[in-house]
Amino acid sequence: MVHLIMDARKLAFTSFLVLISLFNQVQAQWPMPIEGQAFSDYLAQTDRYLEQNKKWIVVNNKESEKNAVMPFEIKPQAGCQENGIGVLLVHGLSDSPYSLRSMGKALSERCLWVRAILLPGHGTKAEDLVDANRNEWRAAVKHAVHNFAKQTDTLYIAGYSTGGTLAIDYMSRAEVPLAGLILFSPLLKINTNADWLTPIVGSFVNWLDHKDSDDPAKYASIPVPAMAQVFHLATEVRKGLKKKPLALPVFIAMSAEDKTVNSQTTLDYFKKQMLNPISSLWLYSNAKVNFPDDRVQEFEAYNEDLKITGLSHMSIHMNPADPYYGKGGVYRVCQWYDDELLSLCKQDKGGWSGEKGDLLTSKSRYGARLSWNPDFNRLVDQVSLYMKATAIKVNRSSK
Repeated sequence: MVHLIMDARKLAFTSFLVLISLFNQVQAQWPMPIEGQAFSDYLAQTDRYLEQNKKWIVVNNKESEKNAVMPFEIKPQAGCQENGIGVLLVHGLSDSPYSLRSMGKALSERCLWVRAILLPGHGTKAEDLVDANRNEWRAAVKHAVHNFAKQTDTLYIAGYSTGGTLAIDYMSRAEVPLAGLILFSPLLKINTNADWLTPIVGSFVNWLDHKDSDDPAKYASIPVPAMAQVFHLATEVRKGLKKKPLALPVFIAMSAEDKTVNSQTTLDYFKKQMLNPISSLWLYSNAKVNFPDDRVQEFEAYNEDLKITGLSHMSIHMNPADPYYGKGGVYRVCQWYDDELLSLCKQDKGGWSGEKGDLLTSKSRYGARLSWNPDFNRLVDQVSLYMKATAIKVNRSSK
């Protein structure tokens, strides 16, 4: 009898632990846009989640670190003539909405209504990307588009890196018609011939490199399973484009020297699978590419006076005036280095920067990764004019 009582107590205790575990899993569920949800409710939901789950770099800076990764909404500036155009911003892998904040602010100043979402697995700690799934990212974009479209006349997705991949992917299963896509350094292929190995390696190894971040807006390391998710997503997008090319207008801005994504793959797919005659690609390069497509415009990226060897993956869409990543910003991107070179890079605020490569190394043995675009204002003007022009064409063609 005593044994039965003890077994019953053990069973009850085990059941209690299971319930607690399930409760914690429900509590820890990632904040996602929900169809029909007010954006203010999504912001409040995300704020609560980050408060409980974000890994703080400096505990006394909790509020600023949380704000750095929060989704955001910026409505058109006062005095704007209402145009009904909305832009949904989608960040890249290991990043956060902060990477698109200065772009969002600039677009709102040009009378566009901007929203940015936080993708699942981001904004808290890099370990949360281990179990992230591309279908969760797809769902976040889908629901955010659904809700924003109900409040706008014309809607665009502007995606950076993996956010650009998700923007193209959305068009393969779009439930809401978009007027066009704006893509900054879009990831159609990871810039390595070994990307196909990530699903294999990721099945038994989580990390190849695991560093604590000193940047509250971005993870310092990416788990291999997350890289595998991006590999699968990019592969699916390329297959989808070959099966059904994009007909809607697309504007792309990217660097030929990008070390994160394969820029040649993007150029090839732009020429063959993004067929709208008014689609446009701005290519920044420190050497002439002469790509055979009249829709591609090349811009010189090398700047001796500014000590810039070329634009990096992350610099394309960043304002030089950004207080964090900008020209005079507090954060200098030096993640390529360790120990003495890291310290020298961080201290050399006025030194050379660009994308990793021989040219940058020839200028400085501790050159930084460029995190802003000296051509930012002209780029933003072009992006906003492009959206307003294509929005008019879409609206006229629908009448």
